[in-house]
Amino acid sequence: MGVLVYFLFRDWGSLLLFEWMPRPEFSGNAIVQLTPSVFSYALQYNLAGMLWFVSGILFFRFVWFHRPWEQKVYIGCFCGVAALLEASQLSDRVPGTFDALDLLFMGLGAFVEGLLHRIFVKRRIV
Repeated sequence: MGVLVYFLFRDWGSLLLFEWMPRPEFSGNAIVQLTPSVFSYALQYNLAGMLWFVSGILFFRFVWFHRPWEQKVYIGCFCGVAALLEASQLSDRVPGTFDALDLLFMGLGAFVEGLLHRIFVKRRIV
């Protein structure tokens, strides 16, 4: 879903991946042009990162499904590294721009994922 947000609403040149690889021919401007608003800004710039972040959490939940202690450790490390990478964009060495809304959306995504995990999965295991 995060790639779909980039594909529809953003220029692919803003992907960190294309710092190291050449851009595909069809990667021009955004397919869907949004009128500027708070909602469109969040959709364009924060939603994709949140979706990728939640997919990383879900990956660790899948890999260590029957080992809750390891699951918590790896998810905690993943969250720490993600926050560190976002905060490291304050320096000139890491490409990208720091955005506190990215951290807010990642925290919101992790909270909602944890809540849904507790309601739908953890309750059924016990």
